[in-house]
Amino acid sequence: MATHTLHRLSPLSVACMILAGSLGPATAPLSLAQEAMLEEVIVTARKRDENLMDIPESVSAISGMAIERQNIKGLNKIGLAVPNLNLSMRTDGYPNVSIRGLGAFGMTQGVGFYLDDVQLFSDASSRFGDLERIEVLKGPQGVLYGGSNVGGAVKYVSKAPSTEGLSGRIKGLAGEQGIVDVEGDINIPLSDSWALRAFAFTREDDGFMRNPGSLSPVFGVDYQQPEDVTAYEESGGRLVLAGDLSDRVSLNASVRYNEYDGPVNNWARDFGLGGNFQYPFTLDTSQNPRHERETFGARVELNIEMGMMDFKSITSYTDTESDRLTDVDLTQLWFFNTFRPETMEVLTQEFRFSSNGDGPVQWVAGVYATDFKETMNSTLDFGWIILEGDDPTVGVKVPFETRREDKSNLAAFGNVNFDLGNWELGLGLRIDRWESEEEAVDVGHSASKDDVEVLPRVSLSYQINDSAMFYTTVSKGFEPGGWNGIADGSPLIFGPNGEKTLLGFDKEEALQYEFGWKGELADGRVAATAAFFYIDYTSRQYEFIVENPNGDGTLIDGVTNVGDTTQSGVELSLAWQASDYLRLTGAYGFIDAEWDGGTVLADGSADLSGETPPNIVENSATLAANFRMPLASGAFDVIADLQLSHNGEMIGGKPWDNVENPDFTVVDLQIGLMSDRWELMLNVDNVFDETYYTDLEPFPNFGFGGLTGSEPDPIMIGTHGHPRLVTGSVTYRF
Repeated sequence: MATHTLHRLSPLSVACMILAGSLGPATAPLSLAQEAMLEEVIVTARKRDENLMDIPESVSAISGMAIERQNIKGLNKIGLAVPNLNLSMRTDGYPNVSIRGLGAFGMTQGVGFYLDDVQLFSDASSRFGDLERIEVLKGPQGVLYGGSNVGGAVKYVSKAPSTEGLSGRIKGLAGEQGIVDVEGDINIPLSDSWALRAFAFTREDDGFMRNPGSLSPVFGVDYQQPEDVTAYEESGGRLVLAGDLSDRVSLNASVRYNEYDGPVNNWARDFGLGGNFQYPFTLDTSQNPRHERETFGARVELNIEMGMMDFKSITSYTDTESDRLTDVDLTQLWFFNTFRPETMEVLTQEFRFSSNGDGPVQWVAGVYATDFKETMNSTLDFGWIILEGDDPTVGVKVPFETRREDKSNLAAFGNVNFDLGNWELGLGLRIDRWESEEEAVDVGHSASKDDVEVLPRVSLSYQINDSAMFYTTVSKGFEPGGWNGIADGSPLIFGPNGEKTLLGFDKEEALQYEFGWKGELADGRVAATAAFFYIDYTSRQYEFIVENPNGDGTLIDGVTNVGDTTQSGVELSLAWQASDYLRLTGAYGFIDAEWDGGTVLADGSADLSGETPPNIVENSATLAANFRMPLASGAFDVIADLQLSHNGEMIGGKPWDNVENPDFTVVDLQIGLMSDRWELMLNVDNVFDETYYTDLEPFPNFGFGGLTGSEPDPIMIGTHGHPRLVTGSVTYRF
């Protein structure tokens, strides 16, 4: 008697089968496979236009077409697209991000975000559209990009205005979760040398988490919160004017605006441990977490041709105002809430000189200055349980974080490359002076610190032939130090002479050694890269959350230096233009990291020696297939794009209190028709409805069950990855 066993196929297996099925018929005509070639990818990693395959360092690029086709509108999808980039959304304006394990989640960043060479300090999680590409620079970027780039940089490069003709695009997307998303851009020539480009978008989304509106567990109060706890609205736009002021002088000026009204985070309150997480999509709170943010930015770029060199000036101003409301216990119990109104004002200036010829020496040099001002005037909203009252409507607000912060940088930098035949030598140096001042306004404590960083970079590459090169690069980066404010009730800090001061944290530094190979094969139909790296990472900064020593049950949030780590790894990538119709790409990343011997917490509570630091994904991989073929009628092309992203296990939380976040695989699919003017697409994100957390950490159980001992303490706070989402989109181009 025959027996049949049914096995559940994993998303990875199914996606590979789809890839194989797509590959078979598409590659049958051998002549097509022999003639098709990969397109050249131009990036600006070294602040000049270069072929991606000619740069002696690891750079990943996402094209404008991929951004539009795959509906990359936020940070999460960027993180899924690039191995060894651990990136997820925090809607307070600060991404959770690390590259090659450099950087950390929470209040410390370590990876810089840029829009057209302007660093984004206050709203990196905003939506940016009408992009030419997104570049991910891996490893310390100290020389050309300075502080807050210890792990690398993510660069948004927008499309420039063109005088070639009137053109534009409008795209509407709608589907599950009540999503209505409309965006558009237009390019308007104003004269033979001036043009205007505009982009705008608006989105309404009911989200995927629900508040069931349970009654308070003690008084039975209905706090009447909206059901769609993660619903949000976002809108914004950008206007760019560019043209020639004279034969040698050109101007590019832009303004942008973004407004967000939605949740602080897609948080889940999970009781699971290890591999037993429940991934709940309900958040039963007395106060839905909300964040209202408004950002205005302006940028002016002036370019002057000066004979044997070019001069560029980039001036930027950004102003962000945000209000964040968080229900800390995340239940219907009114324990305490935090309300954080915050303002951030940033002014940057860069003057840059660069060579403009084709000679054997290429160089760039300049100065850079930034001034960052932040104010926070937050409060704790205590409920009846803290006050030991018997009235569920009684509460009191007390000052929490009341700080004023001023940070600045002043730097001089230079980088020169010598073409020595088959060899190229690159030398770079940055001298960066940083200063951090902070005042706890309500108690009058203040402190300041400054330092000067010397950041070198050396690269040596050898051109094996016209299509392949070896390279080695040594680079250094840093993240400035700073100060922690004083939360309500926490102990005041005094210096050795009794002066009022604050609790400080030191800078962190990283020195990276990278060796790699880049090459094109099969007459330009295949491009491959391989990189190996070793990093010495010192005085690592981590956010800490501890219970207030005054015993009121509240939390104190800050940053501390934990210790040193070493990490090494490998990155591989392959792109294959299999035919005129099919392009296949894949990439893999591996990181091995551990705390150095003798790494002991300051209070002596734990020895971390040899342990794996948090927020590092050991194995990550991506696969993608892009198919486009004309229909017999010739009016439309059929399009099918598939993306698979796999992230391995990750330790979530803090070095001294963490949990293992399981691996996950996400598959996205787009299918549709395209003509010169129209594009009709069906989009399925997370095809197999994988449940996963983009970050995860232990957290005190402030709910009623935690306070009474009927629930575990601690619980887990996880940030949901997006469940399966089906949408349709229509695009019209003119």
